[in-house]
Amino acid sequence: MRISSAMLGAALVLGLAGGAQAQSGSGVYTGLMGGYNLLQDGDTSGGAINGSADYDGGFAVLGNLGYDYGKYSFGNLRSEIELGYRRNGADSISGTATGVGTGSASGDASAISLMLNGLWDMPVNFPVRPYLGAGIGAARVDFDNVKTSAGTFLKDSDYQFAYQGIVGLGWDVTNNWRAALDYRYFATLDPSVSHGNGTGVDTEYKTHAVMLGFAYKFAAPAPVPVAQPVVQPAPTPAPAPAPVKKPAEPKNFLVFFDFDKADITPEALKIIEQAVAYAKAGNMSRVELTGHADRSGSNKYNMALSMRRAKAVQDTMVKLGMNASAIGLTAKGEEQPLVPTPDGVREPQNRRVEIVLP
Repeated sequence: MRISSAMLGAALVLGLAGGAQAQSGSGVYTGLMGGYNLLQDGDTSGGAINGSADYDGGFAVLGNLGYDYGKYSFGNLRSEIELGYRRNGADSISGTATGVGTGSASGDASAISLMLNGLWDMPVNFPVRPYLGAGIGAARVDFDNVKTSAGTFLKDSDYQFAYQGIVGLGWDVTNNWRAALDYRYFATLDPSVSHGNGTGVDTEYKTHAVMLGFAYKFAAPAPVPVAQPVVQPAPTPAPAPAPVKKPAEPKNFLVFFDFDKADITPEALKIIEQAVAYAKAGNMSRVELTGHADRSGSNKYNMALSMRRAKAVQDTMVKLGMNASAIGLTAKGEEQPLVPTPDGVREPQNRRVEIVLP
């Protein structure tokens, strides 16, 4: 069938309306996608043949293995190897097809492709991120007895250079899992195959697909928690004269957070419980909380995020029995990283709240 501009526009809208920024940090990933595949009319010519095959809607499945190079100021870059399969059934044949006739048709057209893709995730501070991509490779295009009741219109297969364009949206479900919805235009150079009477003919293979899928990134292991300092007992003072008592050094606790989150994790709750128990045991009347963020977002956004993290720790300490008026809050954003990094790097140990007990 002929692809109208309205249908192409609808496919583009679907490709942009769905649900991967890119996952945090660099690393290897693998993914699987499937969706609806629309094969354009295949204009066919050669010898006494000057016709066109019309195809029904079909399906496409893709698998990929790639590498995410991490976040930069201009966004994420990814490269991947993709293995794909597309298939559509024949609907009708029109034009001049000597020995075949025109009308309703049967058979199918399919393609197995191996592509090398490059993709760019746009730099936006949201879990859902748009991306663009392009790819080149090779495809084996197969026409399995595309025919009318009078005879075979196309048969045989051919290997051809293939190329594609990609536009879509990705959603980081977790730090490792990513969902994606995209539109893909995939095409090859004109395949040369056989007509039913043995005549060689040239035809076309051009498709539009809307794909939905998931990818899993083999991320780096979680950061090792920072060891808490051990309070050494003070030496026994001499009997006389009475020693001058030095003020105790502040006791610090570190609470870490997931990327772009201010939620208290089970590991963070254990650290907060230790801090509250220490404060109660020492009858401490004042606690200072300082929130921090990594350098993956803007300064303004990170300042607000670090304050939300400090407030989340304060709320938890109040639930554990501390007085809210005795807890001071400060936000530092990305100004005081625990691990110095370039701008745009998502360092897990910089996403923290420091609990200081004077």
